[in-house]
Formats: sequence, C-alpha cells, structure tokens
Amino acid sequence: MGIVLKRELDPLFETLALLSVENPETWREEIIRDLNGFGLGGEMFYQKHFPPVEKYVRTFLKHKIKTPQEEFFYKDKSQDMFFWIVALAVENRQYLENPGQADPAAMRRRLAYYLVDMEKNPDIKTEDDLPDLSGEKALLEFMDGLPVKSEEKWYVLDWLRRPVYRLEQLGEMIRLNLPAFEKARDSVKKPLEKLLQKKENLEGNESYAKMAELCEENQAVYMSMGVPLAQIVMLTCGYHGVLMGYLDTGKHSGNVSKEMVIRQAKALSDQSKLDILCDLKCSRKFNLELAESLGLSPSTVSHHMNSLLICDFVTVEKRDGKVYYCLQEDTIREFLKKVEEMLL
Repeated sequence: MGIVLKRELDPLFETLALLSVENPETWREEIIRDLNGFGLGGEMFYQKHFPPVEKYVRTFLKHKIKTPQEEFFYKDKSQDMFFWIVALAVENRQYLENPGQADPAAMRRRLAYYLVDMEKNPDIKTEDDLPDLSGEKALLEFMDGLPVKSEEKWYVLDWLRRPVYRLEQLGEMIRLNLPAFEKARDSVKKPLEKLLQKKENLEGNESYAKMAELCEENQAVYMSMGVPLAQIVMLTCGYHGVLMGYLDTGKHSGNVSKEMVIRQAKALSDQSKLDILCDLKCSRKFNLELAESLGLSPSTVSHHMNSLLICDFVTVEKRDGKVYYCLQEDTIREFLKKVEEMLL
C-alpha cells in the first residue's frame, strides 16, 4: 500500500494534542474513565502503561506558554472541532510557517471542504466543486447546510471569514510551544524509544492494519504520545497511539479471548453504544450524523466510538477524504459464536 511508517513523533501534531490538555488531574480521570468504559480496568491499566505518557504531559504543561489564541482554538470546543483544527494544521503545515503564501479564497474553500458531508453531497468530489464562497450571503447559506453543532457554527464562520489570519494565529501558538514539546519528548526519551520500537505496536497489529487500509499511496503514519490510545486518519497522514499495541496483543489467545468477550459484552450493556450499533446497521455514518440521529453530543459519540473501535464492533471507511463508521458484522458474529461456545 506504500505506507511510510514513521517510528517517531510529529512535533506539530503532538503540540496540538498536548495543548488540548488543560488540567493533568482532570485528564487522568478522563483517561481512567475511558479505560473503564473499554472494560480494561482503568486504574490498573493506567498505572501499568501510562506513567511515561503522564510525565510527557506534565512536562509539557510545566513549560507551556499561555497565549491569547489558546482560548479561541480550544476552550469549550467539541472533540470534532479539535480534530478539525488538527486537520487544518497538519494538512496545511506549509502555510502555518508562511501564512502570507496562502490565498484567502483558496484556503476558505479548503477549510470548507473538510466540513462537507460527502454522503449528502455526492457531487462535491473536490474543493473545486464547492459553491462560490466569496460573499457573506454565500457563506451564511453554506453554513446552514453544514453538519456542525449550532453553538460552534460561529467558530467555523470566523475561520471561513478570516482563514489566513486564523492560520497565522494557530501557527504562532504552535511555534511558541514547540520548545515545550521538545522538553516533554526529552523527558521520556528512554521509555519513548522502547514504545516506538515495540513490535506489538505495529507489526501484526489489527488496529494498525485497518488504519493502513484507509491510507493512500505513500501516506506517512506517525506514532503518537499525545493520543496514546487512538488512531486518526487524515488526507495525507495518520497517527497511531503508542499504547494501542497493548489492546491487541494476544487478542486471540485463550484467556485474552475471554477477556475480549467480557469487554465486548460490557460495551453492549451500555444503551448508547448499543443504539450506535443499531443505527449503523442501517447505513454507515460519520460522527455528527450519529449524534443527530441519537440525540447525543458529538463528543459523547466519539467517546462511545473509541470503545466500540477497540472492541472491533465498528470499523472505519474512508471516502472522498472523509472517515465514516461502519458496522463490523464479522466481529459481531464471532462474538455471538464465542458466547455460545462458552455457555452452551
């Protein structure tokens, strides 16, 4: 598939991820809560695997430079907006360094393209297929049809009105905090090197294999400490958490197979997760479609989806640069088969 594996961290992505952490104690509580949601025994898993990541985060926060832009980019933003910001930065890093080279009209169309629902707008294959967005009326009409939470549309509109200015601000915030990232990386140099070289993290890893299938020729896939238990697929690159290997290792051995069944059963015992699976039975959907359909916030859907991805109940499919969630029917059949073998 031509995937270029980078056994290293991407400074740009890591700085953006680390900037999203406001309080290390709250961050720790959320991680343990999520781990419990995955059926992993949050406190025990955290104590065993997270010390290097925690040191990494705390070192960054110790040296972080607070900027006025930080509130605009991060405060009260959903997880979907966070990933949109990350995509804007990663896919346009040349303009972060030299914003003056960016054409405002072209950049506006690019930012808008990242938000379009391709399922509902099949005629929009590229940025050139978007309507003219040069006028205020056109912008407002475009905003009405976007799959964005109403309280965050003002934020997106601000970006579309002043794309180059906002890119310049984002780039400045990142530049000021790259030294903090470097200090954080250096503080965990030895354990990080072990994690980056750990075979279980990539070779034979099912989650990585699924992610690689989404990538196009010569896409770079970086390891990540900033999102240690997540996978993110973008247009030109991807990110694979350094702790993902601990979720897949030995998945099909006897005892671990039983643990996986328990983890999957726990996921199904949650009504929201079960509702998501039932909704995906009808058709593939992306985050905001599920949120609207089920009456949940996009961040809540993302939280549940992480658990379902780890349980292999859902998978992701890339289409026209967008990532959709799909029901993993084979895994559900296998789960039911294992339960039958154990109990009948």
